Amino acid sequence: MLVSAPVSRPPAAHQRRSGVHLGIGVKLAAATVVVLTSVTVLVANQVIQKTRDDLVSAKANAASMMADLLSGSLTASLDFGDRDTAQGDLDQLRSNRALIAAVAWGSDAEPVAKIGHPEGGLSAFTTRGAENQVLEREIRVARPVVRDDGRRLGTLVLVFSLEPENAAFAAARRNILAFAGIVGAMTAFLLLAFARWQIVHPLSRLVDAARRVGEGDRAVRVNVRTNDELGRLADVFNAMSSAILEREGKLEMATKSLRELFDNMREAIVAFGPDGRLGSEASKEARQLFGDRAAEGNHVAELLYRGGPLCVESQALRQWVDAAFDAEVDAFPEIAELAPREVWFERAPGDRRFLRIELCPIVSGQKIARIMLLATDQTELRRLAESVKTKDEEHARQIAAMRRLIAGGGQVFVRFIEISRERVARCSEILRPGGQLCPEDIDELLQQLHTMKGEARSFDLERLADEIMALEDELSMVQARARSEDRPSVEGHSASWRSRLTRVADELTRAQETFVDASPVGSAILDQITVRRTDVTRLGELVGPQGGEAAEIVRRLAARPFGEVLAPLVERVPRWAEREGKRARLEIDGREASIPSDLARLLPGVLLHLVRNAIAHGIEPPDARTRMGKPEIGVIRASCIDDRPLPTLLVEDDGQGIDFDALATSAGVDPKDLRRARELLFTPGVSTKGDVSDLAGRGIGLSAVRADLLSVGWLIEVDASRQTGTAFVIRPQAAPLSNGE
Repeated sequence: MLVSAPVSRPPAAHQRRSGVHLGIGVKLAAATVVVLTSVTVLVANQVIQKTRDDLVSAKANAASMMADLLSGSLTASLDFGDRDTAQGDLDQLRSNRALIAAVAWGSDAEPVAKIGHPEGGLSAFTTRGAENQVLEREIRVARPVVRDDGRRLGTLVLVFSLEPENAAFAAARRNILAFAGIVGAMTAFLLLAFARWQIVHPLSRLVDAARRVGEGDRAVRVNVRTNDELGRLADVFNAMSSAILEREGKLEMATKSLRELFDNMREAIVAFGPDGRLGSEASKEARQLFGDRAAEGNHVAELLYRGGPLCVESQALRQWVDAAFDAEVDAFPEIAELAPREVWFERAPGDRRFLRIELCPIVSGQKIARIMLLATDQTELRRLAESVKTKDEEHARQIAAMRRLIAGGGQVFVRFIEISRERVARCSEILRPGGQLCPEDIDELLQQLHTMKGEARSFDLERLADEIMALEDELSMVQARARSEDRPSVEGHSASWRSRLTRVADELTRAQETFVDASPVGSAILDQITVRRTDVTRLGELVGPQGGEAAEIVRRLAARPFGEVLAPLVERVPRWAEREGKRARLEIDGREASIPSDLARLLPGVLLHLVRNAIAHGIEPPDARTRMGKPEIGVIRASCIDDRPLPTLLVEDDGQGIDFDALATSAGVDPKDLRRARELLFTPGVSTKGDVSDLAGRGIGLSAVRADLLSVGWLIEVDASRQTGTAFVIRPQAAPLSNGE
């Protein structure tokens, strides 16, 4: 994963921001004016409201005093029911211009006296208590008329107009707002002038300098003499400009070195951004491999696939690019698993290249800024792998065919090889250098080759048959000319025919080697014939205990090859190991060695126990082997050392070995007594395996093995000299063991 510093390109001259351009000084002045105006209006409203409240309060106090005096003068007239006197008392108030109406009630619902016409009529005066009602345009004052003894005689209500006070309030409000507007305008003007002088002009110089830096002018400096933030910003800008100049020089050198490195690498390297478009970074190998498709601005999907946007692979890669750049950096490895790893790239019609793709993110901050694509041309390696695979498959088919031949009796194939070699030798004699060919010679050559070709196809030897057929075709052409010519010219052909005949002989040798590889007894299969077991047994009885060459031949006939005894186990070992959650294979050394008949009769069961024990107790699970630095597949090796007069057998594995301490503890034996601990392996009922499985766990297998071997005069012991793994040695009872005991 690469980490990249954020890089930004200067915007083009035509890429301007939309909208009305407002300087920072204007914005500052406007903001200040708005704030001051808001504060002024708020304060003015408070002052205006207080002025109105004071005016209304004074008017209400005066009205209250007048109502108190008048209610006292109306006491006598209301007490005696003198309406005229009460009306006269109210008429005295007509000279008060602020008075709108005055009404006096007695005990009845009808007024005793009144002046003026109150708004809403008399029904609006329903108040009988003493109170002041301040409305928008008037003040209503109500007072009870009470005698000295406290008895209520009636009610007096006075209504005064607030028009003068409202007019005074409106005038004051206009004056205050006008004053606030003048103050705001003057403040805005002063702030705008100050901002342009102290802020806008220095910032304009900084902006112009930044634009020049963006255009490539690196020798730019800004002189701002103020000792404030703008001055410090100018100093930082000057330092940044110098640093950019220095870093660009280093970056140019690094880019040059990196490009030289890329050009010397075998990988084709390109990089693309979030839009999937390629950048200018492309290695020399990329330009040679992709050509014009690696040009800047092309989409990475167009680089790898010729199908365009309608191509399924191209659409999938485009969707992957969107998902990769939207993902978090830590999640990129999981996203990368979904990207194409291998691509067949068609550079030109008929020129297909197999590319192995690797994607590496270039990180800026916490985001993926770009992705680098590394493409390795592995066309030749892929073709070689496919060729090897084809040959391996062909070899596997031949091995399977040979095993079928062996199962049905290999003598037929061995006889085919022998006769085919005789046929090749006869053809070589006819095609000897310097010899002349007559039509009869060509006919004989074709007969020999045709018969050999048919036999080769019957044994699935297609390559051998193809070589013979190619030579047969050339000879057929010469045979056609021989009908019209007595002795056709074969100059220039003889060397080619002899070369093809040599290849036929080589294919015969290869077929024989494959047959031997497939045989469980190795090359001994070439010297075997099928005989009746009863005949061999009867022959042994006739020879009896006498020595001599005849007795030795009978013993060899009765003996069996070591590989033949182990053949059934080769394919079973992987399946047994798989059941135990392990992986293992069986290797055989000394397949051709002869096993005496008495031992050969018991050996399949003996080896079966030892091999199954190795899987159950010795071979570790794949993950445990990996932690120990071992291959995941464990190896069990069965070897036969062809000693004289009797062989020695060895069965070993590369597993964890025998835990003699655990074995001794389970049997109650002192672990320090190594000899007794080793003997416990062959004691019935003793096992280190905690559970019982199909392979082991009951502690019976090795005891049965020893008993079987002892019955025919053979011994088995564990090899104590091994530091790793486990090895069992099987020897004749008279032979000393290799453990030194």
